[in-house]
Amino acid sequence: MENFLPALLIIGAVIYKIYSEYQKEQEKARRRLPQAPPPTPPVISEAEQKMQRRVTESTTPAHIPIPAKKVERSLGKPEVVRKTREERSADAKLLKKIPSKVVPEIEEKGEVSFNLREAIIQSAILNRPYQ
Repeated sequence: MENFLPALLIIGAVIYKIYSEYQKEQEKARRRLPQAPPPTPPVISEAEQKMQRRVTESTTPAHIPIPAKKVERSLGKPEVVRKTREERSADAKLLKKIPSKVVPEIEEKGEVSFNLREAIIQSAILNRPYQ
């Protein structure tokens, strides 16, 4: 913990030094390329300005409202769409009909034979020690 503060100060000093060098480089770049003044627009006489206004006024067409096109939608659906929707609804109905709770069937067997010798042999075959 006692080494934490000096390490933090060293890291801060390095970051500050990098930032100050970056600022110096930016200043050098600004001095190398002085900004050119923006170009002044050419001086146009009043007669030319009037001519330009007349030209722009005459070339702009009057706004004519365009009537909106009416889109007629047929109320009947295509046959393919209707059939696919019917198939999907039929599939959904079948999924709903499946019982959510499955009752396990209990098989009743009379006698269960268990041979210890066979069980040991099968266990040795399945679980070999040198696999």
